[in-house]
Amino acid sequence: MSQIIKAFMGVFLTLFMAVTAMGILAAYMEVMNAQDMQARIVDEIENSDFNTGVVRQCFLQSEEAGYQLKVTFFNENSTVATVSQVSQIPYGMDGVDMAKIEMQFPFQVAFLGINRQHTFVSYAK
Repeated sequence: MSQIIKAFMGVFLTLFMAVTAMGILAAYMEVMNAQDMQARIVDEIENSDFNTGVVRQCFLQSEEAGYQLKVTFFNENSTVATVSQVSQIPYGMDGVDMAKIEMQFPFQVAFLGINRQHTFVSYAK
C-alpha cells in the first residue's frame, strides 16, 4: 500500500515540476522575444537617423507584437518630446541627438499566478 502512495506521489510531483517548468520557459521566451524586438527597434532608429517613417513602423511592429513602446527624443537645443502613440510622432525630427526607448511587455506565468508588466529601457544615439 505504501508503494502505491509513493508511486502516485512521485507521478504527481513530476507532473507538477513539468508544468511549472513549461510555464517558466514560456515566460523566459517572451522576455527574450521582447528583448530582441527592442534591440531591433534601437538599431533601426539609430541606423535611420531618427527617421519619422522608421519610428512609425517601429511603433506599429511593437503594437502588433502586443508591446507598448514609448520613445523620448532629445534635441540639440535641449527640448524633449515624448511619444507613446503613433499619432504623437512629430513630422520633423531634425536635430535629434538621442532617444530613450522604453518597451513594456507582459510577463506571465499562468500556473503560478504571475501576471506583471516589465519594462526594458535602451538609448539610441
